Amino acid sequence: MEVKNTMYIVKCPNIRCKNPIRLSQGSYLGGVNDSGGIIIECDKCGTVFPSSLKNPRDASGIISGGKNLDHWIDDLPFYLEDKYKITKKTLMSIERAVVFDYEKPPKVNWKPSSFPLFSKDRNNFELQAQFHLKKHLKNIQSNYEAYKNYYLKGRDNANKSFVILNYEFSGVTYIAVFAKLIDNENDLNTDNLYLINHTETNLEEHIDGIYTRDESLTFLERLLNRWRYTSNEVLLVVPFIGFHYKNSEEALMNLWNWLEVNIDIDKTNLITRKGTFNLFKKAQDGTGIPFDELVEWGLLEPLIEKMDSKNTAYFQKSHAKYYVGVYDDYVEVISGSFNIHGGQYFENVTFKKYDKKFFLTRYLHMFKDFEFSEVQKDELVHYMVIGGEEKNSTISLQGLKNLFD
Repeated sequence: MEVKNTMYIVKCPNIRCKNPIRLSQGSYLGGVNDSGGIIIECDKCGTVFPSSLKNPRDASGIISGGKNLDHWIDDLPFYLEDKYKITKKTLMSIERAVVFDYEKPPKVNWKPSSFPLFSKDRNNFELQAQFHLKKHLKNIQSNYEAYKNYYLKGRDNANKSFVILNYEFSGVTYIAVFAKLIDNENDLNTDNLYLINHTETNLEEHIDGIYTRDESLTFLERLLNRWRYTSNEVLLVVPFIGFHYKNSEEALMNLWNWLEVNIDIDKTNLITRKGTFNLFKKAQDGTGIPFDELVEWGLLEPLIEKMDSKNTAYFQKSHAKYYVGVYDDYVEVISGSFNIHGGQYFENVTFKKYDKKFFLTRYLHMFKDFEFSEVQKDELVHYMVIGGEEKNSTISLQGLKNLFD
């Protein structure tokens, strides 16, 4: 039966806390929906309180901010009031707001570019890779169905999948690597595969010259998604995001949203000017939902929440722009004159690979006490080989390293 999910925010009733807690309420379309609620323990202060919620035993639950201790159907029963020292009056006093029909942030939709990251001798390998990928979609889907049995039994906890595609073009055999995130079994399909590497290409040779801002953003988008799947961490050092002139607020918000979708929040550090982030907050105020209200109800997107934290360091004395994927012993860097802007103005852009220690000395010396994050533990990933000797299995990410060096 189809379920419609709506997000609710409830605030912890502790006046010294007011922690916003996100709830997802599932409603059965055309079916029977139970009234009821749940008992919540606030993650921030430990306060226990009730909240009304339809279908609390199956279709609904807590997204973030608290723990679900118990639930009830119909009216709040006396035994739960006694057990958790709460009352129906408490239930009626909880601050609550309907936010929107809840959907996860959109996944990146890769499609070939007329100005590709992967090319050689005027061959657009993004087009070729897509063409040959489509020829194998049924086979790839069959592999995902076969792997799903292991995934559902909990034998593997892979959260990434790689499709290693061997194909022939003009008498040469190439290898294209596509990747996607696996949040749950519904992701075990051919949707949202993103091209992150291709043999017989030289990025240092290809990205070295003068390009439009739109072309530069295409390069950066490709690399951000490559680093999402393969790097240990990502550094984005950029003084300006969007333009500061009048009536540019919508374009500015679109660029922040673009950045949000194309990065892994947990492994990314954005270093910018305080004024750049304040400009975003001012633009947000003009959308009808003031920034402070988003903070109050816990509705900041993860990147913005990270930027708004007290631990964020801003860097004022810099006009340098560079974007970095950090690996065990080297880094990949795209740098030049371009901030995160769109348009047809021209910028100089260069891609380089550097020894990690050399890069630290030359590019990060102005950030005192800067240290790279510890190398992440090697993670298990799903992969399949299509074309040639076919495989469908799991392996450590380190075991695929030779595909990207």
